[in-house]
Amino acid sequence: MSAVHRVEEVEIDQAQAVLDAFGGNALAALRSVIADAEFLCEQLETASLYLSHGAARGWTPSFQREG
Repeated sequence: MSAVHRVEEVEIDQAQAVLDAFGGNALAALRSVIADAEFLCEQLETASLYLSHGAARGWTPSFQREG
């Protein structure tokens, strides 16, 4: 007999998880998400300066979300 345990995948509502992490304080949660987005945009901009066009095989980052 095999002792394989099956782990059930649980779908997590990410918005609710963020809100829960801030104890239901929507303003604090929103400020944190905005700060994270700004940080990641800065990191993407920095990475794009150091990444050669050839290494990325023609890919260039988009700094605005589509849709």
